[in-house]
Order: sequence, then structure tokens, then C-alpha cells
Amino acid sequence: METIPESVIQFLDGNVESIEQLEILRVLAEDPRRRWDLNSLARVVQAAPRSVRGHLAAMCERGLVEMTGLALDVSCRYGRKPPELERRIRRLLEIYRERPVTVIRLVYERAGAARLAARTPQETDPG
Repeated sequence: METIPESVIQFLDGNVESIEQLEILRVLAEDPRRRWDLNSLARVVQAAPRSVRGHLAAMCERGLVEMTGLALDVSCRYGRKPPELERRIRRLLEIYRERPVTVIRLVYERAGAARLAARTPQETDPG
């Protein structure tokens, strides 16, 4: 079985915090010209609109999506990216289609490690 390229792992580490974000990226990348309203996108990714809104804001800051509007009245679409970033995203989504469980495990492992690293000493001290 082919390993996941380091460039894809680095992209995940810096840009994908959850399976919901991965799904949002997948859906938007499938039709880059389509503009989605929040509720439609939330239905497709099977997540609460408020959660999707938060993910979109984070992904917009990273340059992964374009978003317009305020609060829950937003629309979004896949944003334009530099060619190298576009290649990483396309490769990630290709691997996700071919081996979804592998990518889901990787996202969970990375998210768990990031949460553990972000804990303060008081949170990790049992006494």
C-alpha cells in the first residue's frame, strides 16, 4: 500500500482540523465554480450550520475557501489557490476517495495530538 506523501500530511497538519473540514473541502472542490449557501452545504456534509460556519471562517483565513455574507447568511465556494497548494489538495482528495478510512484516521490522530499539545500544564496535571 502506498504511503501518504509528506506534503499531504503537512497540508493536513496546517489546514484540516476535523473530518467536517475535510468534507467541506471535498464538497467545494468537486465543483469549484459553484457557490454554496450555508444551509445547503451543511446538509451535504451532515453538520450543523453553525459548525459549518465556524469551519468556513477558519478555512477562509487559510485561503482554502472564499466566503461572503455575515453570521449564518453566508455563501461560499472553493477559492483560487497557488498551483502547489492546489496539487496538494487534489492529491489529498484523491487519497481520501481511494482510502477514506486511512485519511480519517490520520485526521483524528493529528487532531488528537494537536489538542494534547495545546493543553496547559494544569490541564494535564492529575493532582
